[in-house]
Amino acid sequence: MARRSDSTIQEELYSTPDEAAREELDDARLLDLDAEKESPFLRAQKRVAVRRGPLPKKTAVRLLWAMLAIAVAVLCAVASAAMYHYGEHSWRFRLQSSDDIEIAGLTNVTHGQVMEVMGGDIGRNVFFIPLDQRQKQLEQIPWVESASVMRFAPNLIKIALHERTPVAFARVGSKVLLIDSSGVLMELSGKK
Repeated sequence: MARRSDSTIQEELYSTPDEAAREELDDARLLDLDAEKESPFLRAQKRVAVRRGPLPKKTAVRLLWAMLAIAVAVLCAVASAAMYHYGEHSWRFRLQSSDDIEIAGLTNVTHGQVMEVMGGDIGRNVFFIPLDQRQKQLEQIPWVESASVMRFAPNLIKIALHERTPVAFARVGSKVLLIDSSGVLMELSGKK
């Protein structure tokens, strides 16, 4: 391997171009920049969107809708809680007397028998009366075949009774009782 004597490796690697070559290179770059000002194509160049906020517009709109939905849900929850509290504690929803209990279908069952079942609910909030339980208690009265108990706001309970129809007499010991078509024994009614 022969070494070149006129230049060193360091000079070859780190050579500085002469000033004339540098000026030609700079002029060529300037010419290229001037040429790019006018597009060689017929259609216009695509505009670049400018970001005006920290989030893209689509994400910002979605976030706004999500926040609005959360606010509406919270508002509905607060309104529901307020209405529940009002319904639970307001005097308007309390049974004041037995006049707030309407009974339909009484022929052999007395008003007193129904009031034995429903009397404990006087002074109680209409929404907290267990209607299914009261219906089952009313159906345990021997003359009652079926009963329906309904609540009506603000403070009314309606009871509709369907009484049994006696079909025969039955003697049990020394007593005479009535019997219906399904075999349920009933006391003789004082009304008929």
